[in-house]
Amino acid sequence: MENLVRRLGRFFKKERETAAVNPSEPVVCFKEGMAALEATLPRWLERSGWRKPCRTLAEAATDLETDTVTLHHYFRKRMGMDFRTWRTRLRLEEAARLLLEEPDTKVTDIAERVGFSNRSNFSRQFHAHTGLTPAAWREKARASSRRPGLTKTIYV
Repeated sequence: MENLVRRLGRFFKKERETAAVNPSEPVVCFKEGMAALEATLPRWLERSGWRKPCRTLAEAATDLETDTVTLHHYFRKRMGMDFRTWRTRLRLEEAARLLLEEPDTKVTDIAERVGFSNRSNFSRQFHAHTGLTPAAWREKARASSRRPGLTKTIYV
């Protein structure tokens, strides 16, 4: 375990050094960077930045006006999960809401609206989190007065 911690420390040191060389990622004091991200995140949520289909962590960090190291640490420390997992859960929660509120909207359209680039990935992620496909979830939700499979909200 100690060896793993040392390797991770070297990895993040290398990340910081790379960020210092890369002008597209501003290097800021760690505490200042965390505070800035905490201030930026609510605005990003308001404008539904999580719906934007970012391919890399660097794209998401740029959208959140921070660097990848700060983004990684913030989500690990404050949310207990990585950024992608958190963003996926936001997307799935919104998709579940839309599936319930818009029963005539195609699953593919909902997947695109919440930021998934294709239906296959959306269905796989949805099934992994709820135990049901989006269509099955929609049917079960119609038959029941509660939302099956989703139990807690994960917004900031």
